[in-house]
Amino acid sequence: MGRKSSVQQLDPRVREVVDRLVREDRATIDEIVQLLEDKAGEEAPSRSAVGRYVKSAREQMQRYREAQELAKVWVGKLEEDPDGDVGRLLSEMLRTVAFQQLSTVGDEGAEINTKDIMFLAGAIKDLANADKVSLERELRVRQEVAKQAAAKAAEVSRKGGMSREFQDELKREILGVAK
Repeated sequence: MGRKSSVQQLDPRVREVVDRLVREDRATIDEIVQLLEDKAGEEAPSRSAVGRYVKSAREQMQRYREAQELAKVWVGKLEEDPDGDVGRLLSEMLRTVAFQQLSTVGDEGAEINTKDIMFLAGAIKDLANADKVSLERELRVRQEVAKQAAAKAAEVSRKGGMSREFQDELKREILGVAK
């Protein structure tokens, strides 16, 4: 990993001013360089360092905006059908990220942050609970559909003059109930 840029090494208060100017797109690179020369004097970063910093910050902001837009689309789809493909995809993505993070714990030089591990463990537990609730909901819906189908089949067979025994057998077959 390379060293920090000279802009990142500035006093945090000065860097916050630079970050705000970049975020709000209110200043050119030359104006930022001038501001830094006024504040930091001889220790001010070069114009090229400021340019690299601004370019990197703008790229990060663009990726962030794109991620926000994507998240809005996914959240919209998730709200429409929480048990659908998007809900399952998000669940799997979070599970994958969690396991990737946990797999780096044993890597040489990797820091073990107990808060992160606790957060990931909680996320995995929440995912498991969400999967269980989703599965139980789907099972209840299927059972209700089967009951309605069995009732309808019994009604139709009764109208067709079928025997009571045949109606009961039909219900058992539709509901999957053993004799």
